[in-house]
Amino acid sequence: MTSAVVLVATVSSLVLGLLITVHHTVSARLRQRREQEAQRLRPLVFRLLGDPGVLPELVALDGRTWAAVEPTVLTLLGNVSGAAREQLVELLARRGVLDSARVGLRARRAHVRVKAVQVVGLLRSREDLPQVVSLMGDSRPEVRIAAARTLGGLADVRAARPLLGGLTCSRPVPSHVVAHSLLTLGISAHPVLVDALRHPHATVRAVAAEVLGRGGAVVAFSSLVRLLREDTELPVRLAAVRALARTGTPSTAAALVEFVGRGSPAELRIEAAEALGELGDPAAGETLGFLLAEKPHRLAHNASRSLLRLGDHGRGILTSVAGGSIGPAAAAHAVEALAWDRISQARLAATARSRS
Repeated sequence: MTSAVVLVATVSSLVLGLLITVHHTVSARLRQRREQEAQRLRPLVFRLLGDPGVLPELVALDGRTWAAVEPTVLTLLGNVSGAAREQLVELLARRGVLDSARVGLRARRAHVRVKAVQVVGLLRSREDLPQVVSLMGDSRPEVRIAAARTLGGLADVRAARPLLGGLTCSRPVPSHVVAHSLLTLGISAHPVLVDALRHPHATVRAVAAEVLGRGGAVVAFSSLVRLLREDTELPVRLAAVRALARTGTPSTAAALVEFVGRGSPAELRIEAAEALGELGDPAAGETLGFLLAEKPHRLAHNASRSLLRLGDHGRGILTSVAGGSIGPAAAAHAVEALAWDRISQARLAATARSRS
């Protein structure tokens, strides 16, 4: 009895292994044929970008051939604009790709929903925005991420609030994905983001601040300063510092100088010291010089690098501190910064000589 069971198990394993091998072989051959077909027709697809007369020929392709060509068309769609893009969009519309994607948005399989929402984004089908928004609450994280990215690509300001909502729902979308999509929406989303600086959820306030900073939203300056002064969450205050450094109004350095003193949390002081260098305002030089004598080490280190970014004015302060004007600890940071600066300058000079 035992021998029979072993024999059956052995035969079953051999049959299963054979079936798997056959499946892989057939799949590999199909992929090879599809790639060969795609290579054969790529010149025709590229001709479409400059010759609309090619469109009927591509529309008339049989289903198997079109399946080989479609990935090339979708890839091109994400890399062209103007009339060339319009030709590709028309081709995809006439091939029913958008209609298929709309069906795919409600598919049971997650990978089908992901592909469908990506196609909707590539085609910039704004009328499908509500359905894409609904996928922000999908049970699968890869679908939620794809939906968030598509909302950014649709370039529709109506997507801003749903994107922010994706940060606080029971199935959240990663903050960096939301931030990138909000940034893609551009200045049209700034009013929504300024309102979000008062949102009750800290993550929303922090992401809104980061995006406003990267988008150069000078209009948000006063709101960002308020966050820096009043918010109870350190991550939000740090995001406000980074945003203020990027917006760079004439009053920014004065606002940041308030928060490099000993009364502020260490992380906030460290971030503000770096931000003062990004601003490049010589008025911050004296404050940065005194920070060279402060702890923790990262605070003094950031201050020394920020002084270098102030140009000759900052180098002058570093040279004075290196002479021991405010103590040996500060002098060590100044000497290190000046040495690093000399090495950097020498490398730049050597690179320039090699190119000339």
